[in-house]
Amino acid sequence: MRAVDAVMECLKAEGVDVVFGYPGGANLPTYDAFYDAGIRHILVRHEAGGGHAAEGYAKATGKVGVSLGTSGPGATNLVTPITDAMMDSVPVVFITGQVRTDLLGTDGFQEADVIGITMPSVKHSFMVQDPRDIPRTLHEAFHIARTGRPGPVVVDIPTDLSKADIPYEPVLDVHLPGYQPTTEGNAKQIRQAAKALAAARRPVLYVGGGVILGNASAELVALARADRFPVTTTLNGLGAYPAPDPQWLGMLGMHGTRAANYAMD
Repeated sequence: MRAVDAVMECLKAEGVDVVFGYPGGANLPTYDAFYDAGIRHILVRHEAGGGHAAEGYAKATGKVGVSLGTSGPGATNLVTPITDAMMDSVPVVFITGQVRTDLLGTDGFQEADVIGITMPSVKHSFMVQDPRDIPRTLHEAFHIARTGRPGPVVVDIPTDLSKADIPYEPVLDVHLPGYQPTTEGNAKQIRQAAKALAAARRPVLYVGGGVILGNASAELVALARADRFPVTTTLNGLGAYPAPDPQWLGMLGMHGTRAANYAMD
């Protein structure tokens, strides 16, 4: 099987039905594989637009978004959505093309060190060095993107490796001994927060996007109504608490409501 066909099989196995991207020389083999893959591709005008669209898709569906870009400027155009996904805890897998392996480090045409450039802004990044590693790498990328605190993962694939023939077997289980994401709240911190709320004279619940990511809106409403706590949120926390509720103060911050800002002053 061609490595790019294995990429399509991995995407389908991860439940991907739509990707956002912009083609270029280094990722054209991947685009050829879309013809028979049954995955919808949305062509964007600019790689950054595709990255942000993948973020929006992830936020709206709860699934991992996928964005494609070519090497060099195609990859560097993704830096802003990659950083945004990291800051907002959005699970997106960014698959970038790269120059041939024999041209790496030679300042080849449209070569850029996308791994080094994005290192401060990703949960993890992979530089594929053996085409046989592509299926395992992609499944690991999706696992890392969606677990713990969600975020972006970059997979950089040199164009010659994407054309290689590889044996493909579905990866049924991802086991990363060095990756131990946080999956539950810190009991000590929760007790400290409860004591602080109980002792506060004018407590206010200041809520972030983690409530939405953790599907904890019902628990938030129950907590707020139990003691009639007023509630304000960050931008990413909008939607975590019902806006029509009389305890809702609105969003905090320079673009927030007067009531929320005065309550927290």
